[in-house]
Amino acid sequence: MQIYILRHGTTTWNSAHKIQGRADIPLDDIGTQMAVETGAYFKEKGIIFDRIFASPLQRALNTAKIVTGRTDIVTDDRLRELNFGRQEGERVEEMLESDMPFRYFRKAPEIYDRMAAEDETMESLTELCARGKSFMTEVIERLPKDTDRILISAHGALNKGILMHVRNESDISLFWGEGLSPNCGMDIWDYDFDTGTYTNLETNVIHYSDEVASKVTKLL
Repeated sequence: MQIYILRHGTTTWNSAHKIQGRADIPLDDIGTQMAVETGAYFKEKGIIFDRIFASPLQRALNTAKIVTGRTDIVTDDRLRELNFGRQEGERVEEMLESDMPFRYFRKAPEIYDRMAAEDETMESLTELCARGKSFMTEVIERLPKDTDRILISAHGALNKGILMHVRNESDISLFWGEGLSPNCGMDIWDYDFDTGTYTNLETNVIHYSDEVASKVTKLL
């Protein structure tokens, strides 16, 4: 079974360099165009998904709807983005210069993990990985064996939490793997039902134009 793990398109908060987390911010025009072009690629290549799963947050759910042109999408709360607590809504640059855990979010995730665990408003990366693993083992790995291809549309950090399970990794210092996936970027994996093993097919791939990509600010 092929598993497409997709990050949502951009939002106005992405453009404003704000930390989103659980805040339910809609796609902006650029994010919508990313999804439209990605969907056009899937249609051209004849890529059809047997099942589609998404975070209930609208930026991820609407990305899935636009990309696939379908509404039969199963949402799961375990696919929501990391809860950044009192850091949400703050600008990335300011948080990187503050005494908040976010300053370690990208460069030292193991330190972020420990600090977030001590803040009652925040979710730790360990907790994020646990719910990502729960979704994969209780939903995805229990799908019928004749399932050919599925899509999971979610978020930057949450997708990395899923990939910690897929990569059979437990060391939080390695949380980011090959880096944060770009908006509307995806990782593609093959899952073998008989052996319970995953094989990577593609990483951080995008299927929208350079013109669209050039309008996005890379923050982390």
